Amino acid sequence: MKMDEAAGEIWVNRLSKFFIDRSPLGAVPTILLTVGAVPYLLTAVFLGIVGLDVRPLFLVSQLLAATMGAIAPVLIWKYETVVFPTFVERATEVTPYDDNRELMSIADRYKSYFSDVGALTAIWTVAVLLVLVANIGYFRGFGITSYVDPGFLVYLLLVLWIAVITAVGIRMVITTNLCIREIGELDFTIDPLHPDGLGGLSTIGYFAIRTTTMLSIGALALPLAFDIARVGGSSGTVYALVAVYIGLIVGSFAFPTVYINRRANEIKRDLLNSKRERIHELHTDLLANDDPEEMDTLQIKLEELRTEYDAYDRVNLYPMSLSIASRLVSSVLLPFAFVLFETYAA
Repeated sequence: MKMDEAAGEIWVNRLSKFFIDRSPLGAVPTILLTVGAVPYLLTAVFLGIVGLDVRPLFLVSQLLAATMGAIAPVLIWKYETVVFPTFVERATEVTPYDDNRELMSIADRYKSYFSDVGALTAIWTVAVLLVLVANIGYFRGFGITSYVDPGFLVYLLLVLWIAVITAVGIRMVITTNLCIREIGELDFTIDPLHPDGLGGLSTIGYFAIRTTTMLSIGALALPLAFDIARVGGSSGTVYALVAVYIGLIVGSFAFPTVYINRRANEIKRDLLNSKRERIHELHTDLLANDDPEEMDTLQIKLEELRTEYDAYDRVNLYPMSLSIASRLVSSVLLPFAFVLFETYAA
């Protein structure tokens, strides 16, 4: 069973696909050289207007922010074409066939949900642009004193582009969390011999972790945000946006981690209770039976069931895995490193 291929694509992927279909290069190089080049081009135009005699801190921070804007379309492409479909495919391995149909229905619905980013884009973009306007004092160092200055208008266009791109990243987190919550309510089987060492349920966890890792690329814009907050004159508005981003980072791994662990514990507990009851029944039948041949059969069944019980009891649950824990740590390390640096360096 496959997801509905007719479900809509997110706008930035439709734009990327336009270039990919006409390029001899692969998807990633093409996106980087076309859609991903936009923030670099706008940065170059801005520097061409205000001159290259700018503070080194701004130049480094601006290039980091532009890099974030360049990489983001690639990550969005990967999310819609690889990460999300792979999660759905692997999730079907641990759900019964009847629930597979329900899973595919949920997946198709959230694929469409992800592409419908209009309202969120408008709200987030307006918020980001208002923060920029409130901090026009930051641009006095570049000789910009009015909102209609060509340099400010170019920078406004740059921030507009990054805002609409990052709005997709926010939608990505919301999509992942809502999809995991709904799919997690389906019946899941635990396979104690699954190579992931987590009974096969790691597929849900890795979906959440990969989303968090993709979102963490937004930390590359934090040095510029903190620089604007120090100089711009309206630091509260900047820190409010930074707080929203940090909240998204925390929520993108905290909610799925807690939810998946609780759901896995429920599944494991139900399985163990069922097998424990069956062991008790077989033990009772064994004690009440006096037929040697039938007693041997019951004893074999009892030992097999006890072996199964022990196997299920030993299964680790998400996120109790070194590889998963390391991915969780690495995905939040960059943004929090910038925050700590800003806190103690200020």
